[in-house]
Amino acid sequence: MARMRSIVSFCVAFLAAVATVRCDSRSAPIAPTDAGTVSSGGGGAQPDAGTSIGGGGQPDAGSGGGGGQPDAGGAGAGHDECAGLGPGTVGQPSASVAIPATDYENWFPGATDDSGTVALMMTNDNFEPSLRIRLFHPSGAERGAYRSAQVTLGEAIVGQLQGVVVSYYDTVYARGELAALDENGSVIATTEFEGIPWWPIANDPLGGIVVVQRPPPSVVAAYDERLNLRFRTQLSSTERVLEFGVDRQGNSLVLLDATDRYGSGKVGGIWIDHSGNAGAEFLALENVPSPPYLFLTPRVGNGFFAARNPGPPTTAAWIGQFDAMGEGTAPPDWLMARPVTRLPVVRNGRAYAVIHPARLDAVCHADIEVVAPSGKSCGTAAFPADQSGQFCAGGLFVGSDGTVVGGRAEDASPGSRTFTFRWWTGFLH
Repeated sequence: MARMRSIVSFCVAFLAAVATVRCDSRSAPIAPTDAGTVSSGGGGAQPDAGTSIGGGGQPDAGSGGGGGQPDAGGAGAGHDECAGLGPGTVGQPSASVAIPATDYENWFPGATDDSGTVALMMTNDNFEPSLRIRLFHPSGAERGAYRSAQVTLGEAIVGQLQGVVVSYYDTVYARGELAALDENGSVIATTEFEGIPWWPIANDPLGGIVVVQRPPPSVVAAYDERLNLRFRTQLSSTERVLEFGVDRQGNSLVLLDATDRYGSGKVGGIWIDHSGNAGAEFLALENVPSPPYLFLTPRVGNGFFAARNPGPPTTAAWIGQFDAMGEGTAPPDWLMARPVTRLPVVRNGRAYAVIHPARLDAVCHADIEVVAPSGKSCGTAAFPADQSGQFCAGGLFVGSDGTVVGGRAEDASPGSRTFTFRWWTGFLH
């Protein structure tokens, strides 16, 4: 029986010849990838045939400070702030795997851990199992698998130092659940809580995860890598949660619908430090149209960038930034000049990966631009994307360890299709 659901983090968007499926507004496109090029040189292969699939990246870091043009430096004379940051040549992928599936199954890159393990995730709107995860060694050898025992909704996954943590709502027992998996897919810890988990859960760069439990009054709960509770903080506000995130220093920011408190188009914010101490609510954002559809992405160092992405036909845009435990200011010029993206932090937390939409020049390609915290561009790596008629489809997923994952879906026979994934282990580590 078909069921309404929220597919968390990265739902699948099929294009061209592949049948259309539902996709959450947070999804980001994933392109088929093969050998590519770097803007400064290097050869590239032609893109493979096939239809791209949707995917998304874990919300990771963004930039500190504000302002500055894209090529602004900020480094001292004689110092190259891009040293060691720019992308290398996109060579052959580290591995490739193919997954046969029914036309109800949606496979997409879920997460990577710090050892390069790739977790592919399946959600299913119509049949059981509703959630499956398969984990692969960087070489492409399958390490293990996991599937939920009950019917689930609101699934999310984040990478850890070793393995991943998955969150979902158990519809049979009407509770939220967390499961920590090692790199072989074995369950090393579980926990449950009342209410519905807000999606997505957030990775704590200092270790573990943070989740918001609903409905109001919402609770922000933090767990270590083995799901031992670190803190459980109930918000003072009963306002609806719009978005939350954890910055690279372990501080959490919750954004709230503050229309009743501050007026139409106003968004409130509450900071919670790494020990679970919550600050007072403040006016975080103004002039936000309804519905808000906000997202946060952490900056390099600390704090967040904020964007509004309601989906077509409305144009998405960066609308603010926050210093750690501070109030909002305008986003920097270099960021506003680039497309809305999740801006994963790469190069061991020293730079951003700006994932540009696929486009057609001589061939279709999806690009990853590496940008220094000042906004200076340090080079662009071009990954082939699929062409469908006059258009290019897809984008790329960057894991927490810098692994780049791409994929495609192709019809195999009536009622079935094959998902193919390729990855470049630690490409932006």
